[in-house]
Amino acid sequence: MTRLHPVPLLFLAALVMGGCGDDDELPPLAPKPKPTAELASPEITLGMLQRAYEARDSVTTGRVYDTGYAGTSTDLNDPPGSQTVNFTRADEIAHVAALARSTTVTGVTCDLGSPTSWLPLPSDDLAHPEWTMIHIVGGNIRIEIADGASILQAGGASEMMTFYFAPHPDSTSPTGTIWKVIRWDESRAGVP
Repeated sequence: MTRLHPVPLLFLAALVMGGCGDDDELPPLAPKPKPTAELASPEITLGMLQRAYEARDSVTTGRVYDTGYAGTSTDLNDPPGSQTVNFTRADEIAHVAALARSTTVTGVTCDLGSPTSWLPLPSDDLAHPEWTMIHIVGGNIRIEIADGASILQAGGASEMMTFYFAPHPDSTSPTGTIWKVIRWDESRAGVP
């Protein structure tokens, strides 16, 4: 038969005795939502997208894109009928994940200019006046993927990007709203 040590028994007795009063009742513990500044403005969301792309972080990439996201890339230098390519949220996440898995990609740069130049504007989409948009003109855009001996580039004077952000109520945001990229239109003007 095992003999119980008196110190733990005294400790347990003290715990039981201390919990017998009516005034010791504690309210149920409910975890408080963790406050977050993530996605609290279109500018913060665009900065997160930029950093996630450079870090090849597909999880954060998934957080910045709205589930209804639709992207387009139009290059007027391409033959008619193949000038516009469409992208979904899943395409964007898969692209970043592929960059992360690649053994030949040695660096990714996503420079969308100074955040002070990212001026949120009212939506020009009449069906979605609640959206906000940010235009970025060519001279401020430099996207590069170093892949082995090749460097894939986007940007330059003929390039323009417009990001559209959809608001979502969120009590953990300091603004009460989070913003996700709902649309991204990229275009490259034809060069004669």
